[in-house]
Amino acid sequence: MNPEQLLLKAKTHLTMKHPYFGMLASRLRHEPGEGVSGYASNGVRFLYNPAYIEKRTIEEVMFILTNCVMHHVLSHQQRRLNRRGSLWQLATDYAINNLLHQNGLVIPQGANFNTEFKGMYAEEIYDLLKEQYGLSLSEDAFGRDDQRSPDTMAMGDVPEEEGGEPFSANDGTIDEGLDPQSESQWQYAASVAKEVAQRKGSMPTGMDRLGKRAIASGVDWRFELYNAINRHMRNNYAFMPPNKKHIYRGIALPSLASDTLSLCVAIDTSGSINDELLGLFMEEFKSIMNNFPAVKIELITADAKVHNHYTFQGGERLDFSLKGGGGTDFRPVFDYIDANLPMTTMLLYFTDGEGRFPRIPPAYEVLWALSGPAKTPFGRALALFA
Repeated sequence: MNPEQLLLKAKTHLTMKHPYFGMLASRLRHEPGEGVSGYASNGVRFLYNPAYIEKRTIEEVMFILTNCVMHHVLSHQQRRLNRRGSLWQLATDYAINNLLHQNGLVIPQGANFNTEFKGMYAEEIYDLLKEQYGLSLSEDAFGRDDQRSPDTMAMGDVPEEEGGEPFSANDGTIDEGLDPQSESQWQYAASVAKEVAQRKGSMPTGMDRLGKRAIASGVDWRFELYNAINRHMRNNYAFMPPNKKHIYRGIALPSLASDTLSLCVAIDTSGSINDELLGLFMEEFKSIMNNFPAVKIELITADAKVHNHYTFQGGERLDFSLKGGGGTDFRPVFDYIDANLPMTTMLLYFTDGEGRFPRIPPAYEVLWALSGPAKTPFGRALALFA
């Protein structure tokens, strides 16, 4: 079977066994590519080395195609931001390949696969890999102390996987970036594929909260948020706990401790909240913990009622469920804080702003992280999107 026939057969098998993945894989226009050592995809074209593909089994080609399209569906290139390119590629592969394994696809030998990362976002995996490989952890929302550009970091900086040649989603010989129109087309194609798969009862598992992360608007809402946090911080340096950004270097530097800030974060899990906002929340919540390791954060998830309350502090692994899907009423969160967290000094509420507000503003500061234009009767509104 020649490479062309193998690719067509793999797409057919995917469509039959995994309609969601098959419909998306069929969008890729495959063609032989000069200088391509294995395969590469930019979301429009799938270039391949015929000698490489013809050595693959049908299951391996199905995996290759699915891995490629999921990078585009999950907007991994757009979500990279200022992260190291090769390490981000590894993290996204781990996230995708665990999802594919969960849905019955064969993971080839040599692919980036580790069950320890099952169910984790690529952003979470990336942070764990940084610690694992001893890379710099001194990052924040405003810059990085590593002066090298992510593009200048060679794959040799990260240990290669054992067990054979890697199955990366892109070997660097084709432009990775998607233009806005192509990205929009992928999101539309994914929504159509989801609808078809749901009608057939074959929607992949593990996709519910694995959507793309949103990118903040031109308004630097992170700067506003961190300024607000800093206003409550006391410049009291203490060695307990030490600054976690430098622990990997064997250096115990003092951290900025605070006995004046009690931060509460609420996330609106109502039916009107999409995965973009949830993803952005996850990313920024981790940034807050990493940049303010001495701050204890109370996390509340709610729609028209409070579903869960968790307590986190910098450096802890995020492990919580997002329950909801109902209507939106902000009052239960404020009532819950009054009853259970009376020392709260600031509330950050991630929401679309569509719901019932308390009649009387609370005594503590309130920041509304809004996914769209909305009027808030009190507090400061921060726009997440342009």
